[in-house]
Amino acid sequence: MSQKVALVIGASSESVFAINEAKKAGLKVVAFDGNKDAIGLKLADVSYVVDIRDPKNIIEKLIGGGYEPITILPVPIGRYLITTGSINDYYKLDGVSYKAADLCTDKLLFHKKLRNLTDETIKTIKTMGGGSLLTKERI
Repeated sequence: MSQKVALVIGASSESVFAINEAKKAGLKVVAFDGNKDAIGLKLADVSYVVDIRDPKNIIEKLIGGGYEPITILPVPIGRYLITTGSINDYYKLDGVSYKAADLCTDKLLFHKKLRNLTDETIKTIKTMGGGSLLTKERI
């Protein structure tokens, strides 16, 4: 039987508040960080020093330890938010998906998607007779 836990991906000083609050709420906290000296690793109930860019490795550690995440605690980890998305997808947790995290953290992908949406919006407006209100040249 798996033990239900809260995860921290990226256990820097920015994780301290979330870890403390989770523990106050009675949750067991499992933390992951690539820096063996990260303060959150010391505060968590269970800690792993791993590359947080590798969600497969994190999932293997969780399975091997008999842990089942019920939530991922919010910690600002920038581009590595895709790891949170991957783990949310794998365990079917509420929260950001890999696809959404990738879109939000990859500037090139974000701008390509935004451009596609803008082009689609312009086409829609033109077909609705609003071409004179908004044209591609005005954007």
